[in-house]
Amino acid sequence: MSMELYWISGSAPAWRVLLALELKGLSYDSKILQAANGDQKAPAFLELNPRGQVPVLTDGNVTVCESSAILLYLERHTPTPALF
Repeated sequence: MSMELYWISGSAPAWRVLLALELKGLSYDSKILQAANGDQKAPAFLELNPRGQVPVLTDGNVTVCESSAILLYLERHTPTPALF
């Protein structure tokens, strides 16, 4: 199963995660949300992150919120190339 990244264009924390995924060469599905439509406050998204914030990474049954936590997860998941 592929990772899924939920993000909003213009979000600096989301860009950090996008860059890390690309650097590590990981396969992921990009799930861009539309802030103008309130997508981050939709019930389906709030099930992933009750705070209604991006980015959110899902990997199978694992859900990780907050960019720094996602970066740490990616580093442990795929140690090379190293981010830190």
